[in-house]
Amino acid sequence: MSFFETLRLKLGSLNALPILSVMGLVSGLLAGGVVVLFRLFIQSGVVLWHSGEGVNDFEGTPWWFRLFLPLAGGFLVGFVLHKVGKEKRQVGVGHVLERMTFHQGYLSWRNAVVQFLVGGLTLATGQSVGREGPSIHLGSASGSWLGQQMKLPNNSIRILVGCGTAAAISASFNTPLAGVIFAMEVVMMEYAVASFIPLILSSVTAAILSRIVFGNDVAFTVPSLELASLWEIPYFILLGVIIGGIASLFIVTTRIVATKTLLWTSWLKCGVAGSCVGVIALLVPQIMGIGYDTVNAALHGSLSLHILALAFAGKLLATIICSGLSLPGGVIGPSMFIGAMLGGAIGTTGAYILPDYASDYAFYSMIGMAAMMSAVLQAPLAALLALLELTNNPNILLPGMLALVVSNLVVSQLFRQPSIFQSQMRVKGLELKINPLSQFLRSVGVAGLMERKVAVHNKFISCQEAEDLLEKTPRWIIIQENDVPKSLMAANDLARYLVEMKEKEEIKEQEGDNTVEGLVHSEPQEIDLFSIPGDRQDIAAVYLQGNLEEALDTMERETVEAVYIFRTTAPLKEKIYGVLTRNDIESHYSYKR
Repeated sequence: MSFFETLRLKLGSLNALPILSVMGLVSGLLAGGVVVLFRLFIQSGVVLWHSGEGVNDFEGTPWWFRLFLPLAGGFLVGFVLHKVGKEKRQVGVGHVLERMTFHQGYLSWRNAVVQFLVGGLTLATGQSVGREGPSIHLGSASGSWLGQQMKLPNNSIRILVGCGTAAAISASFNTPLAGVIFAMEVVMMEYAVASFIPLILSSVTAAILSRIVFGNDVAFTVPSLELASLWEIPYFILLGVIIGGIASLFIVTTRIVATKTLLWTSWLKCGVAGSCVGVIALLVPQIMGIGYDTVNAALHGSLSLHILALAFAGKLLATIICSGLSLPGGVIGPSMFIGAMLGGAIGTTGAYILPDYASDYAFYSMIGMAAMMSAVLQAPLAALLALLELTNNPNILLPGMLALVVSNLVVSQLFRQPSIFQSQMRVKGLELKINPLSQFLRSVGVAGLMERKVAVHNKFISCQEAEDLLEKTPRWIIIQENDVPKSLMAANDLARYLVEMKEKEEIKEQEGDNTVEGLVHSEPQEIDLFSIPGDRQDIAAVYLQGNLEEALDTMERETVEAVYIFRTTAPLKEKIYGVLTRNDIESHYSYKR
């Protein structure tokens, strides 16, 4: 057995954590490297037209430039997407979730290349999108590509996709722990030790790689601030309510725009989005690009209430249009921008009303940033950890937790809205499968549960061959007809038949009759495995890379109770590794519960 074959079998088993940890580290290097290249690509694209000190500062550019740059960029991106075709233009976090839900985490490298190019063009031309969405797609695709190239089991590929996601968030924000939680909360939608450790290694590796290239600074520079008074707690709850309402509005209106323009061509969608961004930027230039410079200004209390309100309204409108019209960018950065502006505006208003009990409005901007991210993505724990890592300030946790929880409750319970990613999938007619059974079945490879004590033989077998076969103590016998597996029989049934046949032979010899009655074919010593007494059942095939969910789906589809596990070793040649029954799966699930 080759090294890679042994590796695949171990990764499909239930004790694959050490190997998965190493694969997570490798995935972090690969995904982190791709995200670093993407960030350099964005910066190089901006540098082509921007000569100022801050490459994301659009406020100092002339009006005609702010109008025509996103307009031209939108039509250019739309033209590229139109030319690459429908399948390859599927990009972003929604695409990653779709592949995880319906395709076991298999992501095409071709879509990732398209994401790299059009995502870079979109950001370089000042569209109101974030770099995190494309980064997540690129990181996830890197992990998936690694697993596919090594032909790893599907449960391992899913973990590597999560590793790529964690690496992408870590390399984008310099927040390794938030990257891990985001990957588990949003992409993998499960918390398990088997994936937690590989994700940590991947995220830390990507963070180290990012710091080597871009330095140790996090995405936002945040001053050290404290809660001025506990009398502000009700105001932070109000902040959560308001942000929850705005997040719900954002999700609903984005879905409406996406639904109304579903049949538009890509060049028309992106062109209209770019044109709208250009028009809005005439009045509010802060809305262009990722906007981290504006967020930093809000976090340092450098923006007036007038600018905060304009930036909030302009960014909200521009992001609804860009996301609804499917510009290939992310919504995480814009949601944090919107939350920071709204939080700052609410904090400033509170300071006017009760100046003696008000914290600096920058404190509200920090919490608003995390609350909006949490409410839009429905990822409260990831947002809370991002808040802690970005601010490095534990004093913010108490009011932050309250605001995040309230904003999430408003979105999910009061307005009954899904996350923005699930909403985007529903526009395409797709629904995420989120239930404990599916999550459990996807996390275990068939190699981890299959019975390997299996013998394979054609339907006719001699007594001597049967005895030799049973000496290997198999549990199951796969019966082939014309070299195609057709049925499954317990080895005990064959052993019992041999014993009974010998007893009959002894009786016949004692009676002086040399003929042997029973189920034989042409000659007394040849047995028909399809005819002997026994409990036989039809059997279907599942590939070695499959997981328990695929095995169970195959059993339902083929109306069988067992599958054999195989891998193609040569054209028209299969190697059978084991057998898996429905009872095995049900017993394992019951035990783990």
